[in-house]
Amino acid sequence: MEPPSEPNPPNCPATPPSRWLFSSLPTDIVLSILARISTSYYPTVSLVSKSFRSLILSDALDMERSCLGTRKQCVYVCLQSPTYPFDRRWFCLWIKPYDHEPLTHWKIDVKVTGHWLLPMPTSYSRRLQIFHETIGSEIYEIGGQDTPSSSTDVWVYNKLTGKRKAPSMMVARKNALTCALDGNLYVMGGCEPDVSTHWAEVFYPKTQTWEPLPDPGVELRYSLVKNLQAKQGKIYVRSNKKNFVYLTKESRWEVDEDYLGESMCEIENVCYRYGDKKLWWYDTKREEWRLVEGLSGVHAKYKTHTEIGNCGGKLVVFWDYETSRITATKEIWCAMISLEKSHHGEVWGNIEWLDAVLIAPRSYTFSRCVDSLQ
Repeated sequence: MEPPSEPNPPNCPATPPSRWLFSSLPTDIVLSILARISTSYYPTVSLVSKSFRSLILSDALDMERSCLGTRKQCVYVCLQSPTYPFDRRWFCLWIKPYDHEPLTHWKIDVKVTGHWLLPMPTSYSRRLQIFHETIGSEIYEIGGQDTPSSSTDVWVYNKLTGKRKAPSMMVARKNALTCALDGNLYVMGGCEPDVSTHWAEVFYPKTQTWEPLPDPGVELRYSLVKNLQAKQGKIYVRSNKKNFVYLTKESRWEVDEDYLGESMCEIENVCYRYGDKKLWWYDTKREEWRLVEGLSGVHAKYKTHTEIGNCGGKLVVFWDYETSRITATKEIWCAMISLEKSHHGEVWGNIEWLDAVLIAPRSYTFSRCVDSLQ
């Protein structure tokens, strides 16, 4: 007769439980869970595994967040090395995301209020460098973004039909800028500056055809184009030299003498710009730029390199500040400004917080500020 087996210790199961893995769930359930998580955690989640990174960067997750209504407006800043054009670093404005200092090789050890510009992992930030434009229910992606070579490829994403390839651009481009206006897709730059006949082109989704825009001239083609802004039948092109405007109805270019802004954004159908070390808004009734009131105490802090953006309906301002010409680093500062229109038709700004959010290499400059739903 075999001896009786010893009883299991108290509170100990007879057999070890099988290990439950999150990744073993069906993909649609995982997407539903990830769509309910704040995008602040996405860069970290994307480092867990290749499968997680694939889901985080997938269009299916974008669609799921859109259906659930969990998308929120995020602000990203791109810093670029003037020596190496392809050395771009993307950062996301995170407002008090942690109770401790994040792990990063970029210094953020400045006395801040808890708001930081945090670097995006390469696998995650790559998505930010691909320019998307939404026209109707479709999302257009221009090829040649952050790749070794130029490309004429254009891809279209549709929730019902999935992904398909659209007619190719007339010129191969790399890191071109895009904007959508009146249901059409405009693409500029990203090619050799001597390409005068196709430096800019427009795509008509209704006819599925591309057409070149008129030559903007040598001055614009040989400039560093930083931003496109479509507004009321016009496309404003901001460069490091001058600001130009393309009149879509008249099919012609002109220098925008009245537009003095270095950076521009739109909040609740109102255009804002930074120029002459001040913040302005465009009054459509008076057809003139007017000063944002209540910010006289902070205007003096803005330096030459300044970018503005839309952060959930509030105006966010970034600028660099060199504490010393001896050091190899500089501080990146940020101000969050809420906006309110008075009964007299003025726009007033209220500074909710202002502080340094990053210490960056002194040689890096602002490339662009992007606000998008994520």
